[in-house]
Amino acid sequence: MQVSRYQETWKWIAVYEDFSDAVIQFTVDGFDKGGDRIRLEERIKLRHLRQLMHQFMIHKPHIDPAILTDRLQLHRLKERQPAGCMNLKEFKLTISQVMKTNDYEEYVEKLFTKLDTSCDGYVDWNEFCTYMLLLYRENDYLRTKREIPFITEPKIRHIVYNRQESTSRIVTVENPYRYVAVSKEGAVTVWDGHLRFDKVFSIDDEEEDSRSAKRRFKMWVTDMVYMSNCHKLAIASTSRDIRFYDVTSNQYFEEFHLFAMPDVPYCMDYWFDKNNKSGESLLVFGTDTGDIHILYFTKPMSQLFDSPFKRDGGTRKIFYQDLPHHSQWVRQVVCEKVHPEVICKVKYIPDSEAIISSSASPKNSLVIADIQGLKKIYIFKLDKGVENFDYNKSLNLLVTGSSDHYVRLWNPYVTSKPVAILTGHATGVIDVVIHEDLNQVFSYSKAAVLKVWDIKEHTCVQTVVVKFPSSIHGRMPEHGQFPLHLERRPQLSCLLLTCNDYVGQLKLGKRPAPASFMPVTHDTQLCSAVYNPLFKQVVTGCDSSTVAVWELETGNKSIVFSNAHGDEEITCMAFDDSWRRLITGARNGTIKVWNFQNGHNLHKLEPVSEAEVTGIIALLDKKSILAVGWSRLLALYDDSDLDNMYVKARSHWKGGQLHEDDILTLDHCPPHLLATASFDGAIIVWDVDTEKCVVQLRRGRGTKISKVAVTSDSDIGSRPDSTSSRPQSKNSRPNSRHCKSHRIEKGQQAPVDKVLFLRGRLAVRYTESAVLVSSEGGYLRFWSLYTNKHELGYFYVPDSADQSVLAMCTKPNNSILITGDTQGKVKVWDIMAYCIKPQDRRVKTPPPLEASWSAHDSAIVSVEYIEHDHGVFILTASTDKTARLWSLQGEYIGTFGQTMAWNLKVQTTWGHPGTPWTTLDDSKNKGVDVTVNTDSRDEGTQSIPVSGVPLITQVVDKGGDLDIPTLERGETLTSPLPTSARSLITPISTAMLDTKVCQTTINSAPVRTSLHVPADLLKHTYRSQTFAFGTGLQDCRKSFLGVKVDRDLERKKRYRQSRRGQFGAINSYQTSRFGQLCSPYQALTTPNLESVDLPRNLPMSQRMINRGYTSENLTQDDLKVMDLSFFPETPTKDEEPRPSKKSSTPRNYSEEKVYKKLPAIKSATSRQPSHLHNQILALRKQSTFI
Repeated sequence: MQVSRYQETWKWIAVYEDFSDAVIQFTVDGFDKGGDRIRLEERIKLRHLRQLMHQFMIHKPHIDPAILTDRLQLHRLKERQPAGCMNLKEFKLTISQVMKTNDYEEYVEKLFTKLDTSCDGYVDWNEFCTYMLLLYRENDYLRTKREIPFITEPKIRHIVYNRQESTSRIVTVENPYRYVAVSKEGAVTVWDGHLRFDKVFSIDDEEEDSRSAKRRFKMWVTDMVYMSNCHKLAIASTSRDIRFYDVTSNQYFEEFHLFAMPDVPYCMDYWFDKNNKSGESLLVFGTDTGDIHILYFTKPMSQLFDSPFKRDGGTRKIFYQDLPHHSQWVRQVVCEKVHPEVICKVKYIPDSEAIISSSASPKNSLVIADIQGLKKIYIFKLDKGVENFDYNKSLNLLVTGSSDHYVRLWNPYVTSKPVAILTGHATGVIDVVIHEDLNQVFSYSKAAVLKVWDIKEHTCVQTVVVKFPSSIHGRMPEHGQFPLHLERRPQLSCLLLTCNDYVGQLKLGKRPAPASFMPVTHDTQLCSAVYNPLFKQVVTGCDSSTVAVWELETGNKSIVFSNAHGDEEITCMAFDDSWRRLITGARNGTIKVWNFQNGHNLHKLEPVSEAEVTGIIALLDKKSILAVGWSRLLALYDDSDLDNMYVKARSHWKGGQLHEDDILTLDHCPPHLLATASFDGAIIVWDVDTEKCVVQLRRGRGTKISKVAVTSDSDIGSRPDSTSSRPQSKNSRPNSRHCKSHRIEKGQQAPVDKVLFLRGRLAVRYTESAVLVSSEGGYLRFWSLYTNKHELGYFYVPDSADQSVLAMCTKPNNSILITGDTQGKVKVWDIMAYCIKPQDRRVKTPPPLEASWSAHDSAIVSVEYIEHDHGVFILTASTDKTARLWSLQGEYIGTFGQTMAWNLKVQTTWGHPGTPWTTLDDSKNKGVDVTVNTDSRDEGTQSIPVSGVPLITQVVDKGGDLDIPTLERGETLTSPLPTSARSLITPISTAMLDTKVCQTTINSAPVRTSLHVPADLLKHTYRSQTFAFGTGLQDCRKSFLGVKVDRDLERKKRYRQSRRGQFGAINSYQTSRFGQLCSPYQALTTPNLESVDLPRNLPMSQRMINRGYTSENLTQDDLKVMDLSFFPETPTKDEEPRPSKKSSTPRNYSEEKVYKKLPAIKSATSRQPSHLHNQILALRKQSTFI
């Protein structure tokens, strides 16, 4: 039985190993990179697994010879360590023997801790296989995971001009970009890029002869192609003709009409050389008799057909039999009887000069034939034929769709068997298209179902059921011959679908994220970051329901498991007391327990209601899990049965559910105390053992103000209109970290965002000191449990009003308190002697501030104090999508998710003295201290260099405010700072600066300077992004213009930027393709300015010579300050020019010619525009009187 179990497990290992190509590489989405950092699990190959399985099978525990005679001890030893179970020493020896290296000796200890899930000190083959299988599965998911291309609902429009007829084809025309759709009966409609109707015109057929006894049938449009190099549309119809429309102007008109063709052109394709647009191009069309015709246009940009001069205008009609007379412009080639039936689709392959064609014939379903007939013809045969196909040269892939519901992938040179058959459609496949950039295939069926297939994995990535009005209620809609059109241009990037007289637009991919050089930890806002001291790892969770595990010592990613709670965002995380299991809560009330080392879901806890979970704690003594949230209930879950997957909640709390509003936070002080706080300000301390209330520090204060008054953008539209104290939907109010404003309305009790026990003080029983800290609207309040007056003191933490503190932590001995506020600042407070004894009055002064620095761009949601072998660190997580590591003094170590790894042992690998906002160029220049300088030579200038950002030179007025302008490298600062740059600079009290305002400039090179500041103002040396003991800090984020003006300016800025992005990339060749076309964009083209050096042979005036200037020592700086505003005709008395022949004669042509050769002097920017003009005039007059 033991061998059979090993063999069964081995089959799964072999499958995963073969699928992963023998070596599992964890390099997906930021995993460790570089061969020297590859983990042990990544180096394990097939032969290693075989050897490990054999070692576990033959393993026998080591028995001390001294106890061989003692049967009782021998029996106990066998029970404790049965055969096949290795302890740490044996496991390390086995790994070193199998891998033939001792390089992983330290890592094997960590791996053993991960494998020992039962915590008995032994690891068997089952535990090892379970860990590896789950790890392989998660890695396989991440490796094969593809972003779904369609994330928004399709935009559907009704084409009323089709008159309930289906759309035959839709194409994209250029200059400007427009969608052109043609219906079966010839109605041509034009739409813009957002599917807004533009215009319509119809194709006029030949007028019926009323005298003719024969009845004419109305023509049907079969296909349409866009000839982009000559800007024409070719439309084929059942009247055996092709019409060519000129679409250069806004008014489309028919230019040529090729009629009386022998057969009906059923499908078409057009090609031209993109490198030589005026060169020869060709139009390929297949007919209803199975023939393929090719029209070669010699000069398509000039003319398609011969058109003799005639007085009468209108369409030029060309009889098909007269094409030989147009040999100067066009020639024809016919490939006869390629298919026995009507040709469904044709495509020209320019690399091999071949044509791919398909039909419904089972004999010649798809044919790849050389035009010259010199190469081998490839014929594909399918029972149901091939109604549509697509080919990609780069991927060497041919995709076909048929009425047998299958999508087939082919090697174009192997006709016997397809590479893969993709099944999933319930009806016939009517069109397929390949997206090369995404490595995906889009297939569309008759039931209006679109499927997305991964080319490499041959799996269905996404299924989109397009709900056209004509396809509802189970009706089978009618489609044209070519219902799909993929627009690959980045300006549009969408997929168009047609069904009956409707057209749908599906946008591809996500909206482009704003460009940023800063690394991010997750793609969405973080909810928390927790540290595991057992494995020395950091776990982060975000709103996209993704959990990531990071190595603290290097910052490398260990494992990621996505969709932890489906589409619901993660709201809280916690570890159990064994530090082996991770517990996560979601916004919809679900709670899950994970083995965070491999992403295995161990338990699913039943939600008490569909409300957000805000706090989770694992109670070891009671072997249960306690959860609180917006349900207002304290729910307990039994955690004693490890095999129970689904655990029910016990909402019966013995002390009663005393909270009348949403519970926002909780904290546990082992072994018995539990504190909970709610939205209405209530704070209750419980005894966990008895489940009774110990003390209610404050009762909740009811309010009639709606709690959904301030929401984030993501919640707009879903909030209720009720103004009661309780929102209609429990999840309608945003989480505290999502709020844009934390302002407390008048008369409303501030919600308690965070509570924290000072466990070190609780070591003394019935102590009078403050043992609980609560955060309410930016105020930290210190509470005592065993005194008459519970609140001993409070103080305000943020630097500006209407802010909150969402994160707190302390040192184990409670000597310091670390806070993180909604402005992204971290502050370290010395609370060793704060609120130790009750006073007559509450303490309102803050404790000493040890350090303060800007850590993030937005609200900090979690802060953790970490004691490691290499020092003390602070872990922060924020809604700016990042989690970062700092030293206790505020030195920046790194961001989890950055490219370069750090080493906690080597401080040179840290980001310090740089900052998270340091650019790549600035990061190379380290050693710049955050100091302030006053130069004795210029008392009006203050230089404030900030580490990691360009040096900012500021000049401030006496007693005035420090005006911080826009941070742009190498430019003069004139406007307010952006958020990312604003957060780097802490305004300094103007009492320290005694200067005068005159200019504001910026230098890109860091400069080391110093400022003589009174010692009583600054108690600590300034370090990178660490500002100790703030000196009258002011908030520079508020604008004196007002919120409304700022919003209008921001809106105008976005509008202008969008216009620049829309019209910025103008192709001058397209705008002036005919040579005479006036282009306003060319008029706006400005040549680049070039700096011209001053010539050495510059003519010198007498006055310049008198002042000591020569052509050798004259510089541009001298010319800038030289006073040349005088006229040589009226010289001054002191500067009478010497008699000269040249001065008495008028200026001749040669002298003027010499003057014109003088280059222009590049002058500096001046306040008076006319001053430069006066200098040039003076220089011109002086140069003529030398």
